[in-house]
Amino acid sequence: MTSKSISPENNEESDAAETAPLLGNLNHECQAEDKETIQRRGRRLFLRRCFVLASGLFLIIVAFTILQLGVLHQYVYYFYYKKYLPNITYTSQDTQKSYCNSSANATSEAEENLQNKVQVLASQFMVYTSLALYIPPIFGSFFLSTLSDTYGRKPFILIPIAGFIIRSTLFVIGIYFELDLTWFILFLLLEGSTGGLYSQITVLFSYVADITEKGDQRILLLVIIEVIAGLGGLLGSLSSGYLIREFGFLLPTFISTMCIFAALLLLGIFLPESLPSECKARSNRLNFCSKFKGVWEFYTSNKNGKGTRWRYVCSLLIFLCVQFGVLGRVTVETLYELNKPFCWNSVLLGWFMGLRIISSYVIGLVLIRVLQCCVSVEFIALIGATSHMVAFILEAFAEESYELFLVPIVSFGSAMVAPIMRGIMSRMTPPDKQGTLFAGMGMIDSFITIVGTTVSSAVYSATVTYFRGFVFLMFAGISCVAVILIIVLWVAGMVGGASAMRYQEEEIIVTPQEIDKD
Repeated sequence: MTSKSISPENNEESDAAETAPLLGNLNHECQAEDKETIQRRGRRLFLRRCFVLASGLFLIIVAFTILQLGVLHQYVYYFYYKKYLPNITYTSQDTQKSYCNSSANATSEAEENLQNKVQVLASQFMVYTSLALYIPPIFGSFFLSTLSDTYGRKPFILIPIAGFIIRSTLFVIGIYFELDLTWFILFLLLEGSTGGLYSQITVLFSYVADITEKGDQRILLLVIIEVIAGLGGLLGSLSSGYLIREFGFLLPTFISTMCIFAALLLLGIFLPESLPSECKARSNRLNFCSKFKGVWEFYTSNKNGKGTRWRYVCSLLIFLCVQFGVLGRVTVETLYELNKPFCWNSVLLGWFMGLRIISSYVIGLVLIRVLQCCVSVEFIALIGATSHMVAFILEAFAEESYELFLVPIVSFGSAMVAPIMRGIMSRMTPPDKQGTLFAGMGMIDSFITIVGTTVSSAVYSATVTYFRGFVFLMFAGISCVAVILIIVLWVAGMVGGASAMRYQEEEIIVTPQEIDKD
């Protein structure tokens, strides 16, 4: 029996022959992965270009929606003036007056009492409109935004716009036939049941999360959406008064309805779906109860990574503290400026609102873009929250009109905080849960609007007689809490590193030894 000697050269050749197929397979998989990555990036680039069109149409939708709400507010005054003061012709020029000394503007005591009654009734109706606008979206925003994780973003961007069109059409009918104001509450409830503006913005946030990588670019696009919403509100607010003065209530409402309908058609035709099919498949395995539970799991568990729960909670508290002041100040700020010693009219109110939007959104956007190159987004949020707090302190102690006009300038960073917090929470969230995250934040946004306006109005009415600016000190104190929490989040990010603030996908690495075992 002869034995064959095995040389080292033969061993090397044998090992090379055994490992060659494995290396070939690995190279093939790497090439396929690179090709898939290139395709994914190309698709995201295409979607971002389409998003530019969607952003322009979103600006139009917001502007005409706010315009119609401005028409409604003035129509309410017209309705009550016509009912209780039929001998007085109501015109939009009346809104240019300041009624600090209402007795000087009234021809008789009885007429003055009727004017006060009109003011009270109109103010009460505004409360009802706010409730009709903001309560239904608490639930509608959750349903639509959560379902967008399963069925895609596009349908749930279009549904709220369809609600706008239905409500706008009913507004045209109501104004033309001069229906009772109760009908307009029902029209607003119908719009709210389709999600309203809050739902559309929330789904747009999810759309942005689909087309961007986790990081500063996503946060920048979230800020851009906030800027577009602010500019749309500015255009709608400033144009409504001029259009009503020139054309009355009916024609501006009809034209805005047609423009929103055109925007719906363009979005339906040209806006592509952003949610990848693999995310739909993963999300489809969850039932609706799981989705509702998933809204709160971000803040009660560490399923998305070690140490993420407290970061979600901290980011949410910052968001709440800042939005409480941003949304709660609107009503009391107008009353504060109409009261002595300022006695502003609607012209000054309009300029103040325009200056605030330009300062907070336009300057804030430029500042974010510049500062992102050299500092972290947590530090930018700290600047924004600090300016937010200081502006409230200045507003509380203002005595002259020029001091009030300094308030929007000082609060240049107030609009930056909310989108940054959304971006921080989004980058810790897996792709198939982005809609669920933003659905919960949309619900909280609607809820804080109701709570903020109610609490601030109650505090202002209780303290206006002895310290009219106390409510703004309350806002400043709550903003101070946000400043402290941002510092905590910022320091934690520096200590834990950038990876601690991002969602980490689980990677499965198969070694050659494990292949041999199989």
